[in-house]
Amino acid sequence: MKDFSPAVIRLLFSSFICIMGRAAALPFMALYLTQAMHWNQQTVGWVLGASLFTSTLLGLYGGFLADRIDKRLLMMLSCFVISISAVLVTFSSFLLLVCVFLVLIDAALTVRSVALKALLADLLSVEKRSSAFSLNYTLINVAFSIGPLLGAAAFSYNHAAPFWLCALFALMATPLLKNGNALDAQASNQVVENKSKALPPNFAQTLMDLKSDKRLVFFTMGSVLTQMVFGRFVSGYISLYLIATQGVQAAANLAPYLLITNAICVVCFQYPVGRFLRQNNLFAWVSLGAILYALGLLGFMFAQSNLVWVIATIIFTIGEVIVIPSEYMFIDMIAPAEKRGSYYGVQGLSVFGAAINPIACAFLLSHFSGKVMFAFLITCALLAIVMYRIGTQYQKQHGHAPVPA
Repeated sequence: MKDFSPAVIRLLFSSFICIMGRAAALPFMALYLTQAMHWNQQTVGWVLGASLFTSTLLGLYGGFLADRIDKRLLMMLSCFVISISAVLVTFSSFLLLVCVFLVLIDAALTVRSVALKALLADLLSVEKRSSAFSLNYTLINVAFSIGPLLGAAAFSYNHAAPFWLCALFALMATPLLKNGNALDAQASNQVVENKSKALPPNFAQTLMDLKSDKRLVFFTMGSVLTQMVFGRFVSGYISLYLIATQGVQAAANLAPYLLITNAICVVCFQYPVGRFLRQNNLFAWVSLGAILYALGLLGFMFAQSNLVWVIATIIFTIGEVIVIPSEYMFIDMIAPAEKRGSYYGVQGLSVFGAAINPIACAFLLSHFSGKVMFAFLITCALLAIVMYRIGTQYQKQHGHAPVPA
């Protein structure tokens, strides 16, 4: 923390508070929709899936906005949208309205995340950005360790209360965004002024420009593949695998240990590892992270005891703490200053990997076996290395130098 200005610390703390509210509501969202709205599991699944898919696409436009208006203002507006929508969900009984409010919550969170990354890149030197991205990810994991406990207490009081907590925390995060350090504010304003001279005229042209940057395309494909491996790994394919091979009770007994192991490792290792990431060695780091993913998956594949499961989770999580900030740094390295928001918006499409994961893994478990599922995920991890390698070697037609390997 001492490496950052007070304004940057406030930004990170604001993000932590906002995500705390999200973490309090998310685990109980399906329960609320099932019990309070009386929807069946299929309807709940489609609503939550559609919300995630739509909000991810809207994140593209959020990145476009982040390049054109004050990022602090955009983050404040996002907090207000989250707060209002979270409350309105609990007063709505029509499926369409609930869908709209859930999409608004997820979209506002996505836009807020994109704006935060772009603002951190505006305010920090290249050397400090990896540390800031790592610290932000650590705080997100801390929030998801504490938030569900608050949500559980609120849910026991009233099934709608986790949404009220989400709204409250979003409002609490807003004041921290109002005032920045004078030097930081001046730097941010200078970036905005410079951007106005070089931005594409509209959203469609912005998308065309992004599509033409093949490095962005390959880096995003690599990120989608790593999200296929990492996204919801305990609550997703690990739980499915344990249920299929050992039964529901065994899965319920083991999953908490794996989640706790993952959370502790992220909190302990994320920031120290992030301090070593540099633009001139990113490919080596992301390759190491993907290889650790593969080794962890091999451990899961052949695990016969809880100890092996925990050790494999530690290996897998060390891969996570390397890959996550590395992916942000790859995008930061190739993004022109005037288009950082748009570039981060495209990188956000990697969430689709996490969305596809449970569908693909459930299919493989149902029609083949657990070993086939883990082999598929290992292949995704190794293919991600290939995508990042192609991206690092790609020479843009406009004459930009290749990304350092």
